[in-house]
Amino acid sequence: MNYLFDTEHISQHLVKFGVNIQPAFSPKDDKTKLQDYCNWLIEQFPQVFETLMAGPNLLQIQKVFILAGAKRLDMPTFVLTPRGPVITIPQRIFIDQPTDIDISDKDKIFRRSLDELRTRFADKKVLRVGVVHELVFDTGQLNSLEIVTSILKNELWRDEAKSIRIILEMPREGKNVNLEIRPTYVTRTASISENLPVQDMKFGIVVNVDINNQQIKTDLTKAEVNDILTFANDFVPDELIKFLNNEY
Repeated sequence: MNYLFDTEHISQHLVKFGVNIQPAFSPKDDKTKLQDYCNWLIEQFPQVFETLMAGPNLLQIQKVFILAGAKRLDMPTFVLTPRGPVITIPQRIFIDQPTDIDISDKDKIFRRSLDELRTRFADKKVLRVGVVHELVFDTGQLNSLEIVTSILKNELWRDEAKSIRIILEMPREGKNVNLEIRPTYVTRTASISENLPVQDMKFGIVVNVDINNQQIKTDLTKAEVNDILTFANDFVPDELIKFLNNEY
């Protein structure tokens, strides 16, 4: 089935920055410094960080985004995981229709956040930095399962497939580049158990791209972090769309 990926068909786009920190943060010993750091994030970048949520096993920051049709979405934009912090900066959000989120300089926000983290926790080392792009390409009424399974040579396999998830690992230029491709519903007007007519369903293709440094370093330098961010910007969306469209 013919389908061309392009930026105009992106209905949702989230960018996540993850940091692998060692030694790991201690919820008990680092609690006060971590909360102070989170308050600094809220003060410096209110367009991304808004409300601190803290508990015995929880440290995250929420942000309410106003979408088309006066809808509101409360999204975690900072989460402390066992490996380290994850910062999420949405570029486009889909609820009933796409809404562009006007947050410029996402890389600059992450760089400053990471620099401040290193300043406040000088004993911690940054072993790995990753950039994850989570995208949904709208295929309208074209069945996205049929689009993704069209890569299968055997017609019987294409006809019988009820679900498919493609995982690709393709390291380049010292970076891990991991892709996940799978069909999804963009919207549904009834429960998933119902047999909806095609015209009542909208389909999409989820494409997740995870880019991070291949070699684990004792402590990544600023130049090495910038190299990862630059590579990710060059790869998504231009190189990614060429790859998805088999233009190489």
